[in-house]
Order: sequence, then structure tokens, then C-alpha cells
Amino acid sequence: MTEEAQADLDELVDAATGFALERVASAGEFLPFALAVSNGGERQAIAPNYPRGRELPIAEQIATQWRALTDLKDSLRAAAVAVNVRLTEANQDGIEISVEHREGVAIGLIFPYTRGADGAYQLEAPSAHREDPRIWVS
Repeated sequence: MTEEAQADLDELVDAATGFALERVASAGEFLPFALAVSNGGERQAIAPNYPRGRELPIAEQIATQWRALTDLKDSLRAAAVAVNVRLTEANQDGIEISVEHREGVAIGLIFPYTRGADGAYQLEAPSAHREDPRIWVS
């Protein structure tokens, strides 16, 4: 992986965890969201077009996020989708982030988080796993 790709993915993970924790602190949870790095190096939030008039199940929201990123792939060099997950074995919640770069790298990270005695949320060390590319498929 090139230095640029590593920097793009690191930036997306940092931004996604930061935004997710802000939402958890204010609302107790967050809905799936997508972030991307444009070909010019600018980070941006991606707002998919959800169907109007009904609430989408989480799985459909996630699929819609990936479709929106795929539709924009020619103008992007990296992307991330973040989802609030329940880690049943650990009996805690986590932030699952799937990041992908046009160079072919696709990684999944799960950051468990806890609420401290002071009420602030703290991220724990993530677990990482390889993922198959969904946007830039060879």
C-alpha cells in the first residue's frame, strides 16, 4: 500500500470514529454513514438518496451507503462506511468501519467503546480483518 493510501485510510478511520462517538454521546447511537476522500484529497460526507415515505432497515441503509459510494467511485480515491454494532460476546457496543482504497485495499475495523464514570465515551483498541473490495472491484 502506498503512503497516500495509508494516509487516506487513516484519515477516514479517524474522522469516522470521531463522528460516531459524537453521535453516541449526543443520541446514544448512530445510523450508518459514509465518508470519502476525493481524487483531490478532500474528505467529504456522502449522503445517499434514501427512498421517501418509509424507514429503512439498517441492512438496507448500509447497502444504500455502499451503492452511493460505488456510483461516485470515479471521483473518489478512498471510502469508509461506519455502523453501530452490538458485540454480544463482550456485552458492549462498537463502531464497525469498513475502509476501502482504489488501490485495492479493503479492511474492516471494529472499535469497542465504553462509557467511563465521567460520562465520556472511550474507544478501545480495534480488531482488524481483511475484507473483499466492494467499490473498486477488479
